[in-house]
Amino acid sequence: MRIIVMCLSIATLVLYGYALAGMGGYLMGRGRLDYIVLGLLGGSITAGLALWLWKKNIHLYFLPDDDER
Repeated sequence: MRIIVMCLSIATLVLYGYALAGMGGYLMGRGRLDYIVLGLLGGSITAGLALWLWKKNIHLYFLPDDDER
């Protein structure tokens, strides 16, 4: 589960990067609206999914060690 949450988090960064690239293109005079929409929608969806999975399975991440007992 940790790998899935990590991959979704990395995908979020990549997709938000696409949105920034599309917006930065407007500064150069060649903006791409499809990059902005894809980046914002996809980044928000993957971020929400990663947070939802992390919160749903948070008890798996913080298991007590046997040495601490």
